[in-house]
Amino acid sequence: MNFAAVIHEPKSKMSYSYDEKTIHVRIKVGKNDAQRIRIRAVDPFNWIPSKEDSEKYVFDTNTIVEIPMAKECETEYHDVWFASVEEFVWSRIRYGFVIENETEKYFYGSNHVVDLKNNAEEENNIWNYYNFPYINTEDIYQAPKWVEDTIWYQIFPYSFSNENTESSGESHGTLKGIIKKLDYIKEIGINGIYFTPIFLAGSEHKYDTIDYKQIDPDFGTNEEFAELVEEAHKRGIRIMLDAVFNHCGNKHPFWQDVLKKGKKSEYYDCFYIVDDTKEPNELIEINGVKFNNFKTFGYVAQMPKWNTGNQKVREYLLNVATYWIEKYHIDGWRLDVANEVSHDFWRVFRKRVKDIDPNLYILGENWDNSMPWLGGDQFDSVMNYEFMNQIWNFIGTCELGKERKKSFTAQQFKNGMSELISFYPKPVQKVMFNLLDSHDTARIMSICRGNIKAVMLAYVIQMTFAGSPSIYYGSELGLDGMEENRKFMPWDIAKTDHELKRHIQKLIQIRKTNSCCKSTNIHWLTADNVTGTVIYKKSSKNSKMYVVIHNNEKEEEIILPDEMRNKIFKEIYREEKIETTENLILKPYEFLILSKSHMQNYD
Repeated sequence: MNFAAVIHEPKSKMSYSYDEKTIHVRIKVGKNDAQRIRIRAVDPFNWIPSKEDSEKYVFDTNTIVEIPMAKECETEYHDVWFASVEEFVWSRIRYGFVIENETEKYFYGSNHVVDLKNNAEEENNIWNYYNFPYINTEDIYQAPKWVEDTIWYQIFPYSFSNENTESSGESHGTLKGIIKKLDYIKEIGINGIYFTPIFLAGSEHKYDTIDYKQIDPDFGTNEEFAELVEEAHKRGIRIMLDAVFNHCGNKHPFWQDVLKKGKKSEYYDCFYIVDDTKEPNELIEINGVKFNNFKTFGYVAQMPKWNTGNQKVREYLLNVATYWIEKYHIDGWRLDVANEVSHDFWRVFRKRVKDIDPNLYILGENWDNSMPWLGGDQFDSVMNYEFMNQIWNFIGTCELGKERKKSFTAQQFKNGMSELISFYPKPVQKVMFNLLDSHDTARIMSICRGNIKAVMLAYVIQMTFAGSPSIYYGSELGLDGMEENRKFMPWDIAKTDHELKRHIQKLIQIRKTNSCCKSTNIHWLTADNVTGTVIYKKSSKNSKMYVVIHNNEKEEEIILPDEMRNKIFKEIYREEKIETTENLILKPYEFLILSKSHMQNYD
């Protein structure tokens, strides 16, 4: 057994409190190294008087309980095992692992590994147990429950809808135009809208904020935004705004005061001046290259970076965050460039906004593994670009306008998705913002080179995974774009009976009525590199569902996994009965969503 491949870390994504009496535990072991893993767990204070001497205390090993672990997923190099350790009344636990295969049996503890075939008693040595000292209620990760049931629609306001025209591209979008289209959005099945910035700014994208409390006149007025929120809420649609707190625009009054007064400005320390012997607007030279004398978002001089460690900045931005919650009753904040702002600021931010509305959704714009922000003290979720990348690499055939072969085989896709699943605790997985494209990426239609059948597969995967799916405006109508990804909404196409829109509507309906789609319980049954077919099983309390994805331009015959053979399923997308044999013929880019309820007798 390769113990160099074994990974476990207490008080992390591999050992976290689920509720007041339960911890979730994961361990990674080398691929195919273990056939069985058990957790031995106990309350660390179970000491009793010794039978030989009542003055001495020994540990009561009879109170140690065993919990079998189940294989959660398989990555390229590891098997990931999972168990829920429950009913510890006093909210404290010590635990270790018994790892076995046909020939070996070991105890894997916090200090060392013991061969139990020669030292069986060592499995009771609690000094070699990991310690979860106490489950404090305030440390338990909690995200708004409503997010699990939300389908988001991302709108780039400048390009979406103008109230005075039905034609695309005649005039930029407005809030009144969005209000006019709320019924269209609701008809798709959407119940959450995420807006890119709408505050006063100098650009079309509005990420260079000038006034955080004023709606940009390009879009309308504060009063019209209040009307939008009210009308959206009437339709059961929640509203999330974009918080650009990493930087502001260079026309922001604080920055303008710094440029005018230099060190004499009361706002000088609200920003990062690199060389304070020079004026803020002077160029400085570093290794022969000239730069701005202040830190920015990237190297964009129009976006000076806030010093969120400065108390004046901190209170200013926190006041902005609470203003839109208290006065306009928004439901969430998406945090721009969130990973470049300090953890300390986000901890204060969370406390401040959650004190006002515990059900507010906090979403970070993080593009990478984001566990350091998702421990329950900062964000509820992040934009799951890693989810998007896995699907792009498996389904997509285009990169920056150039044709390419698919990057991932079926096996690589399965491994990558499994690795992603193992990144995050199960409660976090339920509210991850799962997207296929956004204002910062190419459109999914372009990634698939206009192949609508391939795009349909991508949405099937998205809508049958745990998380909170997001659709980028217009992508439901096949809107494309590589660098030009913020095109005007094609309202002329929206009036037609568009195949992709109908497909997404159907998937949303399935998601809302089938608990398996939102479940974190997933098992990969097939990942066939030859046919490009993957099959995964989703299960919830009373049902299970099989998703078949045939990512291939050719018809292929596949061999079904044993548990799917000679069964009667309901194909819930097409609403028809399917009787399986050992094999199944799949048409190009075909998919199946097969339901099998524990409460129904299909056998």
